Amino acid sequence: MQQIFKIAHLPVALLLMALAVSSCNKDKDDEGFPITNDLRVLKVNIGGDAVASGLSDVSVIAEIELVFSHALNTSAFESALSLSPSAAFSVSYDDSGSFATISFDPPLQYETGYTLSLPKGVYGANGEASTEDFSFSFTTHPFAAPNITLTSEAPGFFEGETITITAELSFPILNDVTLDLAFSGPATNGVDYTASAPGMAIPAGSTTATVELTAFEDAEDEGSETITITIANLVNAVEGQPQVLNLTLGDQPPSIEFKGAMSLKIGGTSTNGRAIHLRVLQDIPDLSVYGVGIANNGGGTDGREIDFPAGSAAAGDDILLVRDQDRAGLADYFGECFNDFEVVIETPDLNFNGDDPFELYKNATVIETYGDVELSGEGLEWEYTGSWAYKFNGFWEYGQVDCSAGSASLQDASCAYPFCVPLQLYGVMAILWDGSGVNGGKAVHVRANRSIADLSIYGLGTANNGGGTDGVEFTFPSVSADEGEHLLVAREPATLAAYFGSCYSGYAQVFQSDAMNQNGDDAIELFSGADVIETFGDANVSGAGQFWDYTGAWGYRMNGVWAYGGVDCAAGSATTQSSACPYGFCQ
Repeated sequence: MQQIFKIAHLPVALLLMALAVSSCNKDKDDEGFPITNDLRVLKVNIGGDAVASGLSDVSVIAEIELVFSHALNTSAFESALSLSPSAAFSVSYDDSGSFATISFDPPLQYETGYTLSLPKGVYGANGEASTEDFSFSFTTHPFAAPNITLTSEAPGFFEGETITITAELSFPILNDVTLDLAFSGPATNGVDYTASAPGMAIPAGSTTATVELTAFEDAEDEGSETITITIANLVNAVEGQPQVLNLTLGDQPPSIEFKGAMSLKIGGTSTNGRAIHLRVLQDIPDLSVYGVGIANNGGGTDGREIDFPAGSAAAGDDILLVRDQDRAGLADYFGECFNDFEVVIETPDLNFNGDDPFELYKNATVIETYGDVELSGEGLEWEYTGSWAYKFNGFWEYGQVDCSAGSASLQDASCAYPFCVPLQLYGVMAILWDGSGVNGGKAVHVRANRSIADLSIYGLGTANNGGGTDGVEFTFPSVSADEGEHLLVAREPATLAAYFGSCYSGYAQVFQSDAMNQNGDDAIELFSGADVIETFGDANVSGAGQFWDYTGAWGYRMNGVWAYGGVDCAAGSATTQSSACPYGFCQ
């Protein structure tokens, strides 16, 4: 390397000092290495970080990058490079030919010490030689068993139908994972249904395996029966918590189902705002075939206690079963949404608390149960005291206990009943993971709580710096959205796709918009037409220092109420999973 200095009109003393410094430094480059034509390894990188020999806890799928002082003669280099103990590897190079990346296929062994060696020799593209042997030692991390999760594609199925059960690992490993499935419950394996296999095997390197259950058809009217599935004889994985999958096996697809339950405590009164929401799935000529029973305090079934009146209902109708004394209070509470219930059934017998389960009957047969009739729901996931439960695509979602208590109207509640909010803000973010403070992590997350034929009636706006509303700045395109779909409006969708990883596929639709220019202290408004129907934060207040500040972070709706990541909790992270505060949608 040639160094050139230009010195002009310097005093003699300064000239001598400059020459002295030049003399001292002429054998050093910018990184402190001697200036020489010898071929040298300047550094070793693993995972983008420079590391020293002797490193431990290295991933078995890690790649090792060697950075050389000169371009390599690749054939000479690869012929001389060795790994002990032996393992198959390949080498790739950057455009300069001086960065060599070593990849292992198959992966390395767990908890094993390895040494990468290159004896001194001529490996430079222009004949440069290394004058010293090179050696780099490292040890791979010990085997760690992944968590396993058992899920089903739906909460239940009917005679003649098939349902898929999936086992999924939290991360891939180099060993096969095997397990047996244990079936129990009133519905009997081999009699009421059959499993395609008695267990599952997840091959090394994979994360999922499936089994199918197929229900037999018979002429008996048995009502709904439960299938309980657990894991037995699990090898090479662990259950972070016991996996218990409860499925419902029914005689035939129902004409009506439970859609919601509520015990809202309107205005702080503990005994009002009680109702059951039902959805008609097929035309019903006579509703009186159906009824409801309430299992107060989880004391077991009391049979059919409330009969529906005679009258028809059409597929898609929503029915609200309400105490007669509560009708006026619920009508005031829901406002215009109350008119979206096509049928309102009043009865004085609808007496329950938010910890009481109930049953739906067709004639004298139970066709669906909410909760567990043998248990009080107090403290359980399905408790709806001062709150609500709502079913999305067959799965129940629950508001936080007492999240609606004391509210006088839907607009006052911290967790509005989803049916009455067709499109709802679900998350806001200004995730500055690269520390740049620019646009990559700016997005708004919404969910369709009901099927929407045309999204273009809705829009978003940013109230920058607490300066009040700026009106609609983004209008959704004229497309439909199905009930339960999550939608994302992002400034840079590709950047967020990389940051979110696999959970990005959970968004049914993603829209790009430069209107997503919010900082973490800016309020977000959701519009229907020109009317604000929901606000995250306060349009008239800068969020800096407020509880809802999401700078370098996010806000996310959990159990009907907002949760916050904490300012800068995501700053510097390359993925949400590696951040100090993974985005709630990705957990």
